[in-house]
Amino acid sequence: MADPRTAVVLVGQNPTPALLSSLTLPADDLALVGSDGTRVHAARVADALARLRPRARVSVESVGPDPHDFGATARTLDALHRDRGGRPWSLDYTGGTKVMSVAAALHHEQALTGTGDPARHRYYLDPVADLLRAPDGSGLPVDSDGVDLGILAGIHGARWLSDRDPRTVRIAVGGGVRALRAAFPDLPPPEVRGVLNEAELLRHLRRIARGRPGVEVLGPRRVADPRRPDSSTADFDALVRIGHRVLCVEVKSSPEEVVARAGWTVAKARRVFGNVAKVLFVHAGPAVSDLRRRIGAYTPALSSPNVQVWNMSDLRERLGDIDRFREAFFPGTGRLPSGPRPGGVPPAPGPAVPPRHHPGPGDGPVLVTSLGSSRLGTLTAVHAHRPARTLVLSSRQGLRSGVRDAAARTLHAAENPGSPPADAALLREAGYRDRVRFTADPVDGFDAEGVAAAAQAWIEEERSAGNPPPVVADITTGTKAMSLGLAMAARRSGACIAYQLIHERSVVCLPHGRIPLRGRASVDWQLALPGYTPLEAPPEEAVHPHAAVDTELLAAAARALIRAARGPVQVWADETLSDPEACLTAQERPSLVLTFGDRAVGLSAPAWHRRVRGDRVRQVRRGTWAQSVHAATTHLSLRCDVAGKVVALSRPGGDVSRAVELVDWITHSEPEERQAPRLEFGEPLRPLVVVAEPRDVAGALDTDVGEL
Repeated sequence: MADPRTAVVLVGQNPTPALLSSLTLPADDLALVGSDGTRVHAARVADALARLRPRARVSVESVGPDPHDFGATARTLDALHRDRGGRPWSLDYTGGTKVMSVAAALHHEQALTGTGDPARHRYYLDPVADLLRAPDGSGLPVDSDGVDLGILAGIHGARWLSDRDPRTVRIAVGGGVRALRAAFPDLPPPEVRGVLNEAELLRHLRRIARGRPGVEVLGPRRVADPRRPDSSTADFDALVRIGHRVLCVEVKSSPEEVVARAGWTVAKARRVFGNVAKVLFVHAGPAVSDLRRRIGAYTPALSSPNVQVWNMSDLRERLGDIDRFREAFFPGTGRLPSGPRPGGVPPAPGPAVPPRHHPGPGDGPVLVTSLGSSRLGTLTAVHAHRPARTLVLSSRQGLRSGVRDAAARTLHAAENPGSPPADAALLREAGYRDRVRFTADPVDGFDAEGVAAAAQAWIEEERSAGNPPPVVADITTGTKAMSLGLAMAARRSGACIAYQLIHERSVVCLPHGRIPLRGRASVDWQLALPGYTPLEAPPEEAVHPHAAVDTELLAAAARALIRAARGPVQVWADETLSDPEACLTAQERPSLVLTFGDRAVGLSAPAWHRRVRGDRVRQVRRGTWAQSVHAATTHLSLRCDVAGKVVALSRPGGDVSRAVELVDWITHSEPEERQAPRLEFGEPLRPLVVVAEPRDVAGALDTDVGEL
């Protein structure tokens, strides 16, 4: 079958994959499909394509207001299929929610049955290999021809205040220190050093990039504030683009300036360029061997290779050409982890008939599910379906430690309500631990067909007995490709495909509709919240005086939430709060986490003054405060996903209103969305910001979280 000339590309909160897929797929009719909430992102991608591929027909479609409505996605794609006369079309299911992705991929497989090999034209963007991966293991190299830094920023709603380098930098690049002092005789010495350092790095970057296709270098750029057009909301000292990947560069005079600024730099880089952005700090001082470790210790969310720190001299000497530069910051791109499957993908059998009703606990169902970055989804799946046996598939990135025992404990609590928590001996003796198992080897998180094969083999093994049990595939956790693999295995074997709407506390089964949850999952919070311990004393006594958190606000908020709860509440404290050294970074994490059954509320109250050296105290910048809130939000989201929510607290006055604007900017919140504070779940990366004195916090947090 020839390559289809129509392609459907799903669009989510990060529009970069949609742009790259639209440029890569060999199609001249592109349908960008999102939800009402991501329509603006799709429209920006369409505007970029109008410049980059002016001959292509591009339309923007929405599945409606609910991106978790499986049927709405299927109906939207069915209408597109009919409007194109039933002709074959390609699908990239990278963007959108997981439910949208799985619904679109299953519809694609069903709609194109009998037209050749539909699986061959279903793609998923592998961000490591920079390939659109097809089910047979082959891939299309990502095409970024014509893309520049302005376009990549534009699809994220960002633009520069000026397209030119600042005059100070232009003069320093061309004439050095003498020209700079002659043109700006009143410039203070620290600013002179800063400009000269920026100019030195910029000269080096432009020299090694000169004449290389697909490489772009810009000097300092300021990002326009969408609410205050004449002001900036972020700035970068230099920007480097290699293909579609972006390196945001910050130049500092000394290594000590790097540690506290790293978090805000990463936050603004991701906001302007999405997940393709990395951050490079270059400092003029002597090399510091443990600087990278100190950054990770200060802000745990930055313990990945997305932040690098180089001494200026080392960078110039060791990265003297663009190929070395590329290998240092963007290694491993363009290579598949494994080659195409011999013989491609075997034809998928037609969908089998699912059971007449969704299997309940009395039916003894077996469950197959995945393990994601947050382990909560796996535990709540066991609670929701009460399986006789469970198979958990994990990728190499999945944290398996402790999950089997936690899942067995959740299952015991679901089947024995009101009983004391089970210890390890009881779980073994009663057989609960044996009812949960992992695959022997990790699966490839980007290989849907490989996951489908592993899941289907286990389902067939379970059904080989005389009385085959009903099967449920829960697609809530893991990568989108893993969820799709589970769904394909379920459809081919007549199993139920289910996903949890954790923020609504319900389960949706594709064949049988919405299934009410029975009770609340018993979560092993010690497993879900590493680095936290039960709070044994009042917060005022547990926090070291040097910690840069507003202890009085934290305590008031905790008391308000506990008073409003009609059920039991556990309070967990960040272990660093009481440590005289580690507490200096406590503002980068939720200080307290309150757990209400299967819900977690993190309380973050970064102080507006911090101790820096000895007894010196420094006023906190509004961007730094916003970054601390963002870091705390990311920290809890990685552990609890949609079952967690951060409440960011501040007293009124000073730079608070501007800091709140920056929090909204980082999280893509529109100004009109900020209304009276209301605690709700479903958007884990959007904190609830409460600005109030301690005595007034209770009015904003008079909510029984256990009922949400």
